[in-house]
Amino acid sequence: MKNEINLQINGKSYTVKSANSLLPLADFLRYEKGLTGTKVVCAEGDCGACTLLVADAGSDDFKSVNSCIGFVYQYDGKNIVTVEGLKDDETLHPVQDAMAKHHGAQCGYCTPGIVCSLAQLCDQKVKGKKELNEKSVKNALTGNLCRCTGYGPIIEAGKNIDTKNAIELSKRYPLEKNDKFNESILIEDSGVKLFVPTNLKELLEFKDKNTDAKFIIGGTDLGVLSNKFKWKMQTVISLSKMNFKKINISDDAIEIGASVTLHEVERALENDYPEFSRLLHVFASPQIKNSGTLVGNLANGSPIGDTIPFLKVVHAKLELESVNGKRQIDINDFYLDYKKMDIKDNEIITKVIIPKSSDVLKLYKVSARKDLDISAVTFAGKVSIKENKIDNIALAFGGVGPIVLRMDELESDLKGSEFSKENFQKAATKVIGLVSPFTDVRGSDEFRKRLCHNLMMKFYNEVSDECR
Repeated sequence: MKNEINLQINGKSYTVKSANSLLPLADFLRYEKGLTGTKVVCAEGDCGACTLLVADAGSDDFKSVNSCIGFVYQYDGKNIVTVEGLKDDETLHPVQDAMAKHHGAQCGYCTPGIVCSLAQLCDQKVKGKKELNEKSVKNALTGNLCRCTGYGPIIEAGKNIDTKNAIELSKRYPLEKNDKFNESILIEDSGVKLFVPTNLKELLEFKDKNTDAKFIIGGTDLGVLSNKFKWKMQTVISLSKMNFKKINISDDAIEIGASVTLHEVERALENDYPEFSRLLHVFASPQIKNSGTLVGNLANGSPIGDTIPFLKVVHAKLELESVNGKRQIDINDFYLDYKKMDIKDNEIITKVIIPKSSDVLKLYKVSARKDLDISAVTFAGKVSIKENKIDNIALAFGGVGPIVLRMDELESDLKGSEFSKENFQKAATKVIGLVSPFTDVRGSDEFRKRLCHNLMMKFYNEVSDECR
């Protein structure tokens, strides 16, 4: 057990002790190490000004992340490259060179983050994993806001990155071996108790004795709440060093470990659930999906959590563990009320088990913009049809109550009936009386009710076209 954080930044090893380990990574870089190229603007993981590149120990795959909402202790054993580390002595990185030649460089706020996001794309191109074209450049920049003249020159710069002489970042900055990377961490400072375990026994025993401890994996929610002074760090368990980063695909189900990121889930489910993979594509920016996890999204318990309606209609199960053993629970029984879940004080969600299904699945997200936005209403529908009769159906709506709602009454009405427009129109009319949405900046309660009606009909129309 150690009481320090060991990491590598731009090829140099650093040891971080006590209070500094509790800082947001961006603040540590700027104010403790003088690496001021990393900017903090929104402090919410939205604008991308704080973007840098991170590779896990043992990995040569650098990923873009938002450093404003990640704490230093989450990066123990990791290999970090900031915008200052991209230049090779006096030679600009190919991305920096392209930005200069195509006048893509804007003000000093957004440009460093944009350069880092494109540097990840460049690294993937060098490895043969990605192509440089307008689509890939736009996807890479989804989480970066430009506040100056627009994206035209930036996109041109991205499309024209010269990768001929580019060297993979992992070869420029190999992570030095350090036995301390394998040690658990316990830090107590300034009224904060931080535990970063490396094995399940330690984790469960600590949680059993510290039932008030908050879990943090990607930090895409708690990092924001901390920056906005809505959450004060006290007792924290970070899962950043736990071996929960596993995806197991069998004939019947897909198991997703607690540390598997949303980006990894998006890729893993492309074949079995392409509709869910498509939804995750617009769920958040690359930086957020490289940090945030599926289990974190579920544990947050938001009634507008984009992943929950899908998991409810496929009857996903959550595996919970404590010192008392394991148990599994259907996700439809997990959410009891707003932010209230069927999980004991000493338990942790270790995995999600998603059954495979051949039923027709449709997922809808209604928000003010296509990418990176909080939903007004979410919908999931799964149906099987035999001889034009509804053999089985599952429907769920988010954003219309204190939790994501399964439409049990509608399902009962529709099951066994004819798959017809008339029956779905009746169901769509009835759903308005079954939901109880609220009014906020994203829409009124009447707007949300009308959305529920329209999404029911959209579901019917799309399934009808698909099954002809």
